[in-house]
Amino acid sequence: MLLLALVALSIWVLPLDLTAVASWPDFQAACTRLWGFASAFAMPDLSQPMLVRCASLAMETVAVALLGVAIGLTLAYPLAIAACRAVVVAAGPTPLVRRWLARLLLEIARIVLDVMRGVPDFVWAVLLANVTGVSPVTGLLAIAISVAGIFGKVLSEQWDNVDGTRYVALRSSGASRLQVFFYGLQPLGARTTLSFVLMRTECAIRNASVIGVVGGGGLGAGLWIEYNDLNWRGVATILLTLLLVTASADLLANFVRRRLRIDANHPRAPIAVPKRLASRRRVQVLAGVAMVLLGCVWWLWGPLQIARQELGRIDWPYVEQYTFGLFWPSWSVATWSAVLRESVVPLAIGVLATLGGGLLAAMLVYPASLAMQLDSARFTGERVTPVVRVVRLVSLVLARAIALVMRGIPEVAWLVMLAVFFRSGVTPCVLAIALHTAGVLHRVFTEAVDDVPYGQLERVRGSRPVVFWYGALPRIWANWRTYGFFQFEVNMRIGIALGMVGAGGLGLFFKNNLEWRQHADAAAFLWGMIVLTVLVDRLSRWLQLTRNRC
Repeated sequence: MLLLALVALSIWVLPLDLTAVASWPDFQAACTRLWGFASAFAMPDLSQPMLVRCASLAMETVAVALLGVAIGLTLAYPLAIAACRAVVVAAGPTPLVRRWLARLLLEIARIVLDVMRGVPDFVWAVLLANVTGVSPVTGLLAIAISVAGIFGKVLSEQWDNVDGTRYVALRSSGASRLQVFFYGLQPLGARTTLSFVLMRTECAIRNASVIGVVGGGGLGAGLWIEYNDLNWRGVATILLTLLLVTASADLLANFVRRRLRIDANHPRAPIAVPKRLASRRRVQVLAGVAMVLLGCVWWLWGPLQIARQELGRIDWPYVEQYTFGLFWPSWSVATWSAVLRESVVPLAIGVLATLGGGLLAAMLVYPASLAMQLDSARFTGERVTPVVRVVRLVSLVLARAIALVMRGIPEVAWLVMLAVFFRSGVTPCVLAIALHTAGVLHRVFTEAVDDVPYGQLERVRGSRPVVFWYGALPRIWANWRTYGFFQFEVNMRIGIALGMVGAGGLGLFFKNNLEWRQHADAAAFLWGMIVLTVLVDRLSRWLQLTRNRC
């Protein structure tokens, strides 16, 4: 009932424009526009200049994403340590002053992370473009700051969720807080940390591919130029390149993620390797990462030098005034009333997109599950004929391909395609986020089902659907809810970002006030974004604590 009430309220609040399907003539006109756009994919621009341009933009996108993640992780690590309760707030008797200072440090670190994460990377790009100019460096820095906030929050929560009994011997031996962290918390949470860093790197590549829409370079800049010129063949070529880049990152991440599977008893778990070979592989991976990052620096060396020269010519008094102006909001009642009113827009977008995407993702889990389609004989005892096995394999490949396309195309790219049919407005924004959300949640939903030990599924007698409903779902439902709530927070921030390109809300008002040099009003909407993220984050942490108590 609560979800239905939220959906009804969100539909009532958002100015959804359904003119494209309101009447038969409007629907025909929308289909004509969409057909003209879709037909370009049958004949994309494959000329040599366009292909060379797409390859260069793709390399630029990957370089921006990887360097942004590397810088963001470097910034996030010390902040995550300071935001980790298990490190800062020591267990046992502690003097009152030291305890309060520790709690103050904890809250300051969390607030800094909230500010970094609360401002979407799109907004960071808009802010930084006034200092570094419109270049890949702007996108790199925007991703680094946003990723640092996300890494800091999630890593601190992961370390806090490590069972304290597993490192109690370190505390009882008199180890310092940092020693407890480096020799207890960090090693115990290493696999989870590495898996999340891998996932965020994959997401950063998608974000970097479209952040050029607001000045970050890469494929997004090329896509927006071709879209504004109504060059559908060029848009088709860049979108196909974008899908190739993000799908390649997705497949590579899935391969590495399978290698990190921690359930040694799972039939698809990797074979254990000797410690010496494992250490050698780690060294090889670190050397490979270092070489890739150096290659990224080499590829972006020209833009980096241009940005350095631009920084040397900057009017720093103006930058100081501009920067501090965005920290002192207007206290006008009318401005803050507008902030409260427009804050509802990203919240409603997040609710509709998350629920819609989650339902679509859940519908595709069963046909895409390796356990349910190819390994069902292990826990149901059924005999599968070759023809049935081929049919199930086709079902699995098709469902996974659909999900790969949905998450491989970023939200802004979906928005570009849907805006051809619905025109600009909040409707294509909600649908774009929902489609991308379905692809993202489908991957984690399906992995959660496939990671259930087959020994537990054997206890449920019945066919595959019975085992799925009564064996797998009860064991992974809590994980699905956790993923869904985290995706809601992500979608809310994306709703703010897309507000600058048609969805309205906080993002649009912030951008307009910034362009009109109304820095005090722009600051109010900027702080509105941050406060909204802080409130959702605290709700998320409270729900996590509630689950731990249960």
